[in-house]
Amino acid sequence: MLTASGVHVTVWGDGEPAVFVHGSFGWGEETWREQRPLADHHKLLLLDRRGFGASPANGRVDFDHDADDVAALLDDGAHLVGHSYGGVVSLLAAARRPDVVRSLTLIEPPAFGVARGDDAVEALIENISSAAETIDDPSRYRSAFLHAFGFPGRPVKLEGDALAAAAASMTERPPWEAEIPLDELERAAFPVLLVQGDWCPAPDTARALAGAAFRAVCDVLDRRLQAQRAVFPAAHNPQKLGRPFNDRLRAFWTGA
Repeated sequence: MLTASGVHVTVWGDGEPAVFVHGSFGWGEETWREQRPLADHHKLLLLDRRGFGASPANGRVDFDHDADDVAALLDDGAHLVGHSYGGVVSLLAAARRPDVVRSLTLIEPPAFGVARGDDAVEALIENISSAAETIDDPSRYRSAFLHAFGFPGRPVKLEGDALAAAAASMTERPPWEAEIPLDELERAAFPVLLVQGDWCPAPDTARALAGAAFRAVCDVLDRRLQAQRAVFPAAHNPQKLGRPFNDRLRAFWTGA
């Protein structure tokens, strides 16, 4: 379906609604394909952010514009789940409409602005900034981005939706520029679940850099938002484990 603002949303199932927001280099169905079993009792709304999937681009990708799209999609009430850059978007959207958020789940959001000064956070920001400033080819940018995280970053020729997602990701406003309204979120009544990978499957370089940076962000959010926390044997995409992640999310929703 298309929203009134022209953003594409894939809908699975029926029941209590849950809005899912993908991160960089992905799109709704790609990022959340393993979550389809949750549609047995919930209506899953998989947003394609502007420039990703079936949503047309509308200038530079910006977390504030995306947050407006997500806030509108929450309608009269919904669970909200955000992965990576989509987690930053979800934090901002939740602060815009805290009265309709039934729960907020964040999977390793790069809200690095809340943890400036941490060595891993500063190193990761520097690495990502360098890739964005020096590369103008989407396929090469994806490889450089992975290398910035501490992965080998082997070149892969991208096509179709993957190429379009990489091109959109190149234009993303840096997530560490987001001013996360922690005071407003702290006062909100909805429960928060922070999801991390333990980064054990990743190379040592990625675990020491990206894994440590996301852990620093989650530590701050945990303290401020009094969140529940879940850690899975994965790197940056624990939702792709499928059932273990789904079971934890379903239990969290039930408790909310």
